[in-house]
Amino acid sequence: MGIFSEMDIELKSGTEETALDAAEDKDILAKAQERDDARQQAEGEAAKAVLEQLAQTESKAEAKKAAEASEAEKRKAHEEAKAKRKAEWEAKKKAREEEELFAWENAVALDDEALVAASMKRLGDDAERLTRRNMKQCVTEFVQTLCLEDLDFARQALHPRKTMIRCFRYINRKARAFVEQEMKDNDEKPVNGVYGSDVPDDLCYQWAKEYFWDMDAEEDKEDEEKFVPKPYTGKPAPKPKKKAEKKKPESKVQAPPKDTEGQMDLFSLTGGAA
Repeated sequence: MGIFSEMDIELKSGTEETALDAAEDKDILAKAQERDDARQQAEGEAAKAVLEQLAQTESKAEAKKAAEASEAEKRKAHEEAKAKRKAEWEAKKKAREEEELFAWENAVALDDEALVAASMKRLGDDAERLTRRNMKQCVTEFVQTLCLEDLDFARQALHPRKTMIRCFRYINRKARAFVEQEMKDNDEKPVNGVYGSDVPDDLCYQWAKEYFWDMDAEEDKEDEEKFVPKPYTGKPAPKPKKKAEKKKPESKVQAPPKDTEGQMDLFSLTGGAA
């Protein structure tokens, strides 16, 4: 009985050890499987993050290309609009110049009697539009008399840009310069913003005659349309990024050693270490 009991105990013990070994092996395999699963999951997440980063980079690159293409299209449209506007301006200017030349050619082609009558009527009609009748009458009659005496002057008076209104503006400009020079020569200044001066009549008549012979008078250019190019207002150039300033390491100041002279030593009192 004792022998069988011992054998039974040994068998049971061996079975238990085998079961324990199998359980340990199973645990080891399970942990190894968990590690493999965790590693595969980490690798998958890392690969997914890399793919997402690549996709974001490609998306940014595509957005940048689209923005550059849009900016180029806007600039191209601006240049095309400017070229079209300039072409229209040049066409209007050419048509106006041709119309002006045609009108003058028709005017100077008149016979002498019609030429004198047309020039005097033109100047008289212009003068009627002015408000300073005392000045306009004298100068207008002087200019009309010049038309009677000089046919070449009468032809000048019929030029499309020449009018009595602009003639008086020309005279006013000359008179203003005359008065300013007179004040400077006499070292005088306006009193309460007013300065009295008398411009000789002969000078006014001379300026009127000069105006009709001056084909480059400022007053004749007042109605001319000028082409003004518009600047392109697109995307501003990116500002250069400022480099981050490197912080200088703070120097640590070591505290000076404390003066131990005169302090009591615990070991000297106790006669040394125990």
